Amino acid sequence: MSDNVSSAQASADSQVGKNECTAWQTLLQRIPYSGHLGLEAQQCDAGILIHLPYREAFIGNFMLPALHGGVIGALIEITARVAAQREDTQTRCPRILGSNINYLRSAQAQPTFAIAEIVRQGRRTSLVQVSCWQGDKTAPIASGRVQLLFATSGANQDDSHEG
Repeated sequence: MSDNVSSAQASADSQVGKNECTAWQTLLQRIPYSGHLGLEAQQCDAGILIHLPYREAFIGNFMLPALHGGVIGALIEITARVAAQREDTQTRCPRILGSNINYLRSAQAQPTFAIAEIVRQGRRTSLVQVSCWQGDKTAPIASGRVQLLFATSGANQDDSHEG
């Protein structure tokens, strides 16, 4: 009987994971640059990760070849933004206050992955740590800390006319 309970729990966990992955993908689709990069949300043991598929257009240094640092920076910032928005109970769209990106090694011409960890989620701000890797998660190519600001409910109306 415990096997039936275990398999039912695993099935329920799998469905929750699929729903969470779908929610992340929906948020990614709301960011135009995310669509341009082809970012995809995927489920893994540690939670949800963001997949950046390789495209030749992302190469910044053709001699190595290595991905452009701006593509990696965008991956980090978008991953942090979606993670913070997913944690926000009011599902507000956060704005980036600042980011600190550490480029640890060359990003080779291959698919790249990113995962976010919420360091602190407050009422108005969020601090998110993101790690990026290719192939081996224990050998990150870049990491970053992104601070985000959520609009207050009264500020939403004021923000609608900003460009």
